[in-house]
Amino acid sequence: MVIIMKQALKYAIFALIFILTASFSKAKTLTGEVELDWPLLNQKERNETINYYRNLLFGDIQEKIDIGQITDYKKDPNVRINRRALKEDIRNLGERELAGFYLFGKILVIYGVKYLNDKDNIYYYDALGGLKYIDIIKGNHDKFPYIAYQYNNKGKLVGASYYISEYDQYVFDEDGDFKGRWYFEKLYDKKAKEIMTRKLP
Repeated sequence: MVIIMKQALKYAIFALIFILTASFSKAKTLTGEVELDWPLLNQKERNETINYYRNLLFGDIQEKIDIGQITDYKKDPNVRINRRALKEDIRNLGERELAGFYLFGKILVIYGVKYLNDKDNIYYYDALGGLKYIDIIKGNHDKFPYIAYQYNNKGKLVGASYYISEYDQYVFDEDGDFKGRWYFEKLYDKKAKEIMTRKLP
């Protein structure tokens, strides 16, 4: 059981490196009664869609960033407040917004912090408040679609995401392998199987 839990946690942490800024947008309902098409597509159609977004993301890409730009964020200065807020289902704390990412829908693995005075970057921390990843947004974060690249705390590229909208994103690892499609609070793999959940602000 311990081995299974460790493997599940390892996979969850790996999958969470592809989390998106859109996690910080309020997205509860869609107009026009639009529904998720992913399960309705056949595998060939899903693969073609994945390849389309992969090509958009992996043209000219920056493999590393200067870690000097994330030194001030190595430790979440508000870790206790942020964790308590997440536990109480509070996502907006005025000058910052939070998003929690959970294993089995209840075990907090990683949480994200977006400072409203720094909307081009999202900082992701482990449950103890240590910086794990940073999202750097390319393009206008207030207008969809846009792209985000994710780097680990050593400045190495670990993933890329294409934001269709505030609730719909395609995520890939650093090698261009597809990791899933976020739709509202659920992450679906290439076979349209639900593999993870998130709680949005």
